[in-house]
Amino acid sequence: MNPRIKEIVSIDAFVITVLWSDNIVRAIDFGEFLAEYFEKPESVYYQLLQANTFKKAKTDGKTIYWDDLIEIIDYDGKPIAAPLDFDPDVLFNISKPLDSFTSWSP
Repeated sequence: MNPRIKEIVSIDAFVITVLWSDNIVRAIDFGEFLAEYFEKPESVYYQLLQANTFKKAKTDGKTIYWDDLIEIIDYDGKPIAAPLDFDPDVLFNISKPLDSFTSWSP
């Protein structure tokens, strides 16, 4: 099992730098990862790639998520807002270690 996201260090233009549970700081380039969605306004990923939305990223100590970005159907059949998140293993695999950081000690 890969490490999990411990903390968001910074959020820049579609790049989120995170501290992983192995104390390594790595950058995740969502602009590269989701590049095909910049031209697909009907996609939820297009919404995510809007600067004002993207900068609202949060972590739950495992992965990165954005509140109320998708809609799901609850048990009563009613649509409700839900967070959009990504599998932390996928994020780890697309992330890259930063040259200027090798480990982090808060």
